[in-house]
Amino acid sequence: MSIKIYGNIPNKTVATINGTTHVTNVPATIESYLNRKTKASTLKSYLKARGGKFDRGLWQPPLVAELPNGDRMLFDGDHRRALWKMAYPEENMPAQIVPVKDESEISRLFVAINKTARKSLTANEVFVHEVLGGDEEAEKVSEHLSKCALKVSLGTGEQGSEIGSPNSPEININGFRTALRETSATTVRSSSRMIQELWPKDNSIQVELLGGLARIYKNDKKIPAQYIKTFEDFLEARKNADVSQKEVATSFKIKGGNIVNHSETCIALGLLQKYKHWATVNKKMSGKTFKKYYGDLELAFEATLAI
Repeated sequence: MSIKIYGNIPNKTVATINGTTHVTNVPATIESYLNRKTKASTLKSYLKARGGKFDRGLWQPPLVAELPNGDRMLFDGDHRRALWKMAYPEENMPAQIVPVKDESEISRLFVAINKTARKSLTANEVFVHEVLGGDEEAEKVSEHLSKCALKVSLGTGEQGSEIGSPNSPEININGFRTALRETSATTVRSSSRMIQELWPKDNSIQVELLGGLARIYKNDKKIPAQYIKTFEDFLEARKNADVSQKEVATSFKIKGGNIVNHSETCIALGLLQKYKHWATVNKKMSGKTFKKYYGDLELAFEATLAI
């Protein structure tokens, strides 16, 4: 998180509660209060992330509630406790002790820490730090971002918080990775170029539109220059009609069936269907010519969506 606060917050100084909370050592066998399952698969994933070793530098003390009679129960951090026992089987464990009035307050704390008082990292935030941390796969994706004149950022504007091409539109990294995987780096680059030509002032790229357009550019037919120009004229017409990237993408997606988990293919199919109608009605291309260059692609999209 950044030092600067983005947005408005009523008070800079707030009242405190649980001011007597403190950290002390407790037995690693301390009883838990109605916690979730402690899963071996989760523990394995934590260890795998650090080369199969327990990383004390990343470990944080679990939260332990202390009742008025002195009884203590762990209410957040069973996986952390299990990792500690695996690494230090004979040692007591540091824990943050939170005084409570009764067990119902423990449940309220459990909800607060696991539902309302914790913000998960976004995919873009994770990606930035994967690149900065030297992750090889992420570094390769960052190279594609630069070639596509796109970037992923933390949104703070701080030095080093952006990955990809500076002063370029932002993109959702999950959708960008999907587009690369399901089409190719070349077609994604062509899609990015086209979208940025149509919306040069936009600060971000609609990722489903990028993926849908990339599926069109993946066409293996050699399209004559005059029909490439016709296709670009069609996209310009759709932009003038629907104005925003989102509206254009939504129009194509609905036309293509709007099937859940197939947004990009629906956009690609809807785009082709609208393009065929526009080009033939305006006598830019005959139905026979459309079929020659785009017919197989249209059929392939329909087959994919007929699941």
